[in-house]
Amino acid sequence: MSAVVDEPVETTGERPPDRNTAAADRLTRMFVRFVAIGYLCYFTLLIPRIIEAPVLTASWWTPAAIVAIFGSGMALALVSFRGTLWMKRAAAVNALAYIVLVALWFVAWNGTKIPQDESLWFTAFPGVASLAAAVAWRPRRAFVHMIVAVLLAQCANHLVRDAPFGSFLVSDLAFALVFCAVFLAAAVVGLGTSRTLDETIAATQAAAAAAAAAEARNAERERFDALVHDRVMSTLLAASRNSAGASLAEQARRAVAELDELRGGPGRESALDADAVMARVRSAATEADEDIVFVGRVASECDGASFPTEPARAIAAALAEAVRNSLRHAGDDATRKVEVDVAPRWISVQLVDDGRGFEPDAVDPHRLGLEVSIRGRMRRLAGGHAMVESAPGAGTRVLLSWRDSLA
Repeated sequence: MSAVVDEPVETTGERPPDRNTAAADRLTRMFVRFVAIGYLCYFTLLIPRIIEAPVLTASWWTPAAIVAIFGSGMALALVSFRGTLWMKRAAAVNALAYIVLVALWFVAWNGTKIPQDESLWFTAFPGVASLAAAVAWRPRRAFVHMIVAVLLAQCANHLVRDAPFGSFLVSDLAFALVFCAVFLAAAVVGLGTSRTLDETIAATQAAAAAAAAAEARNAERERFDALVHDRVMSTLLAASRNSAGASLAEQARRAVAELDELRGGPGRESALDADAVMARVRSAATEADEDIVFVGRVASECDGASFPTEPARAIAAALAEAVRNSLRHAGDDATRKVEVDVAPRWISVQLVDDGRGFEPDAVDPHRLGLEVSIRGRMRRLAGGHAMVESAPGAGTRVLLSWRDSLA
């Protein structure tokens, strides 16, 4: 078996992708690119107004605003190919750049006025910067950013117009706030839904894993209970009734071997042929009752067919318990017969005795022999089935079968 050596991995400060954040990552990536495209479109449409803007401010402001606002906005497209942390950092830079540069406009303005029907170019897209804020921060901060951005932009717009300050300011603020809030709310809901979806997927996977682990523990506990009942208790009971002999010693060795197998996990044997399946079932029956009549039939189609070990093991163990039950309860004069049919992807075992019989529905469900060692064992086997037919004075018939789900 080859050893696995962990190779050093270069770290970049970015956490490795988490499969439980896939939806949020994908939607954030698409959203960031959408914001970048929005900046590109606005820049293209506003070029004529941007060219005229330097006459209103100091010479440094317009180049700084173009680089800070549009440059950081279109840089979002590049960082969208990096991790989520990079996208959030770039979006925060862009959201803050808009606020800072619009605030600096009041410092850079030289007092020149524009006609009342015109507007400053940066008042056209405060909502786009707020969409970037929705990527970078929590919804409350994103809405605060939107209010501040719209307020600064509209105040600058009304201050530079050749009209009394405040005319139509309230109506323009209300329109801009509502218009931007609609798109920002949709963005917040979309991003939040993706995070909720990821959290739901993670919680569902955790619950499924916990349920599978609990089911595995219960199955292992039931298997241990059945083994203790089938091997350990029957060996101790036989030792208390008879003097030690070769058969009892062999039974004890087999009990210890199965306990070791249960502790160490499944064995290396991965498949059995039809003859090996028949031999295992025959061994289980004759070990429990040396005088039992055994009839085995193997279909001709089984040449070259293989069977998983678990069905053969489960059926053999359930049959051994059924035979021991018959020995204990059917009566001293009862005879037993086992018929086994093996076909490709199918095993059927039938045990019949002519003993005193019993009422299956009247058996205490907490009795380990019938419920755990026979029915429970076959129920846990995928494709397994167990049926017990009996009546007082009419003997007992136990049918154990397994069919491959692919058959």
